[in-house]
Amino acid sequence: MPDDLLRRRLERLNRESLPASAAPSSGAAASATRRAEQPIAVSSQRVARPPVTHAAQAAGLLRSGEVVETPFGPHLRIDLPLEKLWQGGEKLIAARQEFLRTQLAAANQAVEPTIVMDAEFAAFVTALPDRTLALDLETCGLAGSALFLVGLLRQVGGVPAVQMLLARNYAEEAAVLASLWQTVAEHDVLLTFNGKTFDWPMVVERSVRHRLQPVGWASPTKRAAFDSEMVDGAHPMKVHIDILHHSRRRWKKQLPNCRLQTLERHICRRTRAADIPGHAIPAVYAEYVRTGIEREMDTVLYHNALDLVTLFDLAHRLAA
Repeated sequence: MPDDLLRRRLERLNRESLPASAAPSSGAAASATRRAEQPIAVSSQRVARPPVTHAAQAAGLLRSGEVVETPFGPHLRIDLPLEKLWQGGEKLIAARQEFLRTQLAAANQAVEPTIVMDAEFAAFVTALPDRTLALDLETCGLAGSALFLVGLLRQVGGVPAVQMLLARNYAEEAAVLASLWQTVAEHDVLLTFNGKTFDWPMVVERSVRHRLQPVGWASPTKRAAFDSEMVDGAHPMKVHIDILHHSRRRWKKQLPNCRLQTLERHICRRTRAADIPGHAIPAVYAEYVRTGIEREMDTVLYHNALDLVTLFDLAHRLAA
């Protein structure tokens, strides 16, 4: 009998008799034996860390800025190299620009070119890297409201970088616009996303309100938008490329919509985690002005910087 045999073995080990009821059943004993014999499984895989949220990556952005003085007063400027926002992006952009220059040269030299580059993107490639400027605004609401953040992506110190001009309160809007016009005057091509409808008209309207006279430009009322006319028949004047319009022509039949983050996800293959929604940004700024609390404003700055990176990425893809 298996139960009796097991009980006698246990008695010899314990040197005393055991009641028959104390002996475990054969099924329980076998199960216990199997559990004892099985080694404890130790996973060789590392425990997955939670993804770093944008709030964590954005921490300290506001405090990293420096105060800039203008004839209209001070404002804050935050510089952020492209490489910190997009690892490997600087080298990739440099390679794309070299490819685009080669394409443009081939198109210009060929008698019957097989590659024809859109006139706006030809100006874009010609202006790379030093005289191209990407722009994205953050405002206090819809058209007609104040703007508080002008995000720019351009060459800074020989490398592509995001430069954010921030009004720390409503009174600094004029100073931000003054710095913007000074920067615009140094560039030939402007990149925006829906900028012909919203961003640039907003810049012009707010500049008129503050009676700004842009350096090296006609008054904002006479120069409400960039154009592609020629100066002395040789050098292109300011060209405004609205990436939204080109994206719709290229991808509207392939994608659910042509919003910037949809293009970022499907075309650029990047996805944001824990990003602040655009509709919440005006309230965050209002709270920052009222209380001075910086944490949520860091997230707004980071959101704006990522928008600019995606805009710049899309411009290079569309030009190819």
